[in-house]
Amino acid sequence: MDIWVAITLVIFGLLFLVLEVFIFPGVGVSGIVGILSLGIGVYIAFKIDSFTGAVILITSLLISSAMVWYSLKYNVFKKMLLSKNIESKVEVNHLKELKEGDQGKTISRLAPMGKARFGNLYSEVSSWEGLINENTDVTIVKINDNTIFVSPLNK
Repeated sequence: MDIWVAITLVIFGLLFLVLEVFIFPGVGVSGIVGILSLGIGVYIAFKIDSFTGAVILITSLLISSAMVWYSLKYNVFKKMLLSKNIESKVEVNHLKELKEGDQGKTISRLAPMGKARFGNLYSEVSSWEGLINENTDVTIVKINDNTIFVSPLNK
């Protein structure tokens, strides 16, 4: 009777490991239950006699190895990975409309980055020097790459 308990525990352990790897990856509960079930099944088999324990241990290792080999050969783990690359880029067309010397007003506090409005254009800007409070008139000092540097008008 103990042999069937050991075999059942080993089978449940293998099933829980399959659940952990393929159904609920990263959760950990089914993996822990699977490992404990395998360990207890092999322990019970070794308590029966050492030959039975060795047979069940080697069988469970072979089945586990076969599952790992199968999952690696058929790229089972690839289905769980994020494999799409984002190819798109954000167009920043409003930078072409802005130039050095344009004047605007801050929408938020620049510490050192924030939002400013230049006419009808809203843009994220960076303070050229220090902090600039909200609703302060600013002028564009420099445009470097996609960063607009501003400075307050009345110092």
